[in-house]
Amino acid sequence: MKTKIADFIRNNGIVWKMPLAAALSWEAAKWAGSNHPYLAPLTAILCIQITVSKSIQFAWQRVIGTIAGVLVTSYIAPYIGLNGWSIGLLMLLGSIIVWRMNLDHAVTIQVAISILLVLYFQSKMPSYPYDRIRDTVIGAVVAVLIHILLFPPDSINTAKQKMIRFADHLTVLFFKTAEWVEDGCSTSKAPTIEKELQTLFQKLHQATTDLDKANQSLRYNLLAQKKRAAIDELTRQMDQLRSSFANLSDMIRIFIKWSKSGNFSKEDGRIWGDHLNTLGLLVKNWKTMLDDSKQTMFEPTSASLAIKAPAHMANEQYPLALYMNAEQVVQDFQKNIFFNKNS
Repeated sequence: MKTKIADFIRNNGIVWKMPLAAALSWEAAKWAGSNHPYLAPLTAILCIQITVSKSIQFAWQRVIGTIAGVLVTSYIAPYIGLNGWSIGLLMLLGSIIVWRMNLDHAVTIQVAISILLVLYFQSKMPSYPYDRIRDTVIGAVVAVLIHILLFPPDSINTAKQKMIRFADHLTVLFFKTAEWVEDGCSTSKAPTIEKELQTLFQKLHQATTDLDKANQSLRYNLLAQKKRAAIDELTRQMDQLRSSFANLSDMIRIFIKWSKSGNFSKEDGRIWGDHLNTLGLLVKNWKTMLDDSKQTMFEPTSASLAIKAPAHMANEQYPLALYMNAEQVVQDFQKNIFFNKNS
């Protein structure tokens, strides 16, 4: 039972950190003498984000926006009164200041909110502007400290699982491409292969995004040295997967062109079908390092190491590859021209 509770606390911080931050920030604001202590937990609630880096970013934006909005309003409001036009004028002024300082749009929103509320409340509650600044800082500090010091979010395992699934799908696509090539690169089946390639690209994007989130979650965790090493290794492995996907994508494009040329023979299909199956097995065997973190070494099979250009093509492979890529660049821009003409 204790283990389940501990796991819940460790893995579901977003559930309990928000109420804890709200409670502590309220008490801290009351202790500091605030007449509007609800402003502190409001900020704390907003600052508890998925990752620590996003929490710090939002906290900074809210504090800066609140201070700017309060200062602008406090100095100018007594001269213009409260009406729709004065609200719009002050918001315009605040937006121009943020724009001139090249700050994020989120700061503009915080400035506008502060201007609206301070303009409305300061005539009725003179302490509101000062309370708003102080309580916003209290709520932001409490939320960030809780997020950093108490089980900071760790999405390494989620990112790793996404990478494992991507590697599985990449392996399957190598095998499916091998079947398609052995059957002569059928034009009718090419769209299916290209569609699966596009689906796999989306999975790659998801895995990359999760890995970036995991990296961000550790950026401010001072006690996560081992986890940083794990993230660095996963990043290196993601680069390998990304490169493998890019090469398979290029190969599929080349097979389609080769088939359309009418020069793709059955012998070519047999040879490249074998090569693609070997590459699929290579990725499958490599994935065991993701499945087992204790496995740090991977040796490619002799069959995969034997995939090299024949001796008589040694001097031709590089210029041919360059010409293929150069042609693709031209075709990409041709497609854009045709699209513009048709539209």
